[in-house]
Amino acid sequence: MGNSPKHIAVYTKIVADKLLERGYDEETIFRGTAFDASLLQEEAPMVEAADNLGFFEHAADLTKNDLIGFQLSQGQDNRRIGLISYVGLASPNVLEFLLNYGRYVRVVSDVFDGDLSRLKDQGLLSWRYRIPSNIERRQYVEYSVTVLLNTLRHYTGTKLVPRQVGFEHQRKDHVEVLEEFYGCKIMFGAECNSFEFKKADLELPLISADEQLLKVLRGYGDQVLAEKKGQHDGLIPEVEQAIADQLAAGGASLDAVASELGMSPRTLSRKLANRDTTFFRVLEDLRKSLSKSYLRDSDLALAEIAFLLGFSGLSSFNDAFKRWTGQSPGQFRAV
Repeated sequence: MGNSPKHIAVYTKIVADKLLERGYDEETIFRGTAFDASLLQEEAPMVEAADNLGFFEHAADLTKNDLIGFQLSQGQDNRRIGLISYVGLASPNVLEFLLNYGRYVRVVSDVFDGDLSRLKDQGLLSWRYRIPSNIERRQYVEYSVTVLLNTLRHYTGTKLVPRQVGFEHQRKDHVEVLEEFYGCKIMFGAECNSFEFKKADLELPLISADEQLLKVLRGYGDQVLAEKKGQHDGLIPEVEQAIADQLAAGGASLDAVASELGMSPRTLSRKLANRDTTFFRVLEDLRKSLSKSYLRDSDLALAEIAFLLGFSGLSSFNDAFKRWTGQSPGQFRAV
């Protein structure tokens, strides 16, 4: 799958090193993953995004610790990921760091989809990952976002506290641990991942600012982006997002999703068929993935989950979930 979207695996390498330090052997660390010990020798590996994010979930399963991503990020800054970190750190202040970081993140990721349009006026940075919904990402998100905040705090010399943080994933345990570190309310199950900063904090200067270096790095970054433009396809995640936006309003239809994506239902069906899937299959996979996340990681009532997934009632949700898993929603949650 040479055209599969890639994502930098430097953080994955760091986590593997940390597991070695904790006494796990290489065979155990990499068993069941897409990686082997050669990862430890690479400087800036780029790997399939699903494999990258999946390794963090593997680490949580291996250590039986659902805070492992957050915990292993402590004391880390993001210089190890190279260009996008240094172009950010050469910026004059927090605002320009985030703008440059958001602009050049595609150098190291084909799946990061950021929205910078409200950053300057509202202090809001939001992003999603253009990957199928069944790819777990909680540990990676909590790791990478904590590293980003660590970096901003270190290079501003402040205890920078966001107004609010939002995570797409659900979490019902240890919320207070994360909120204590971030210093603010965290919204789990949010529409997208987000940071909201005070305007005064966006103006905080960076001790690493370097105007001449910034010009050089931006020039190089623009070259790399031009070469990468249009290389990777994110249709299925786009379809999933369009479906998710419509589910709680009473379900999602092929016609409505195709219209939102600016194409005819026939064209969308043909494009999905070229990717060996159908609209109904994408809808079912998304509902299945979201239902498991809601049941495992939230305290939402079953009727609320059925509503959020666009089912007409609890019984139809029960029937669908049994078809997917062989269990009722209640049995799945009780395990």
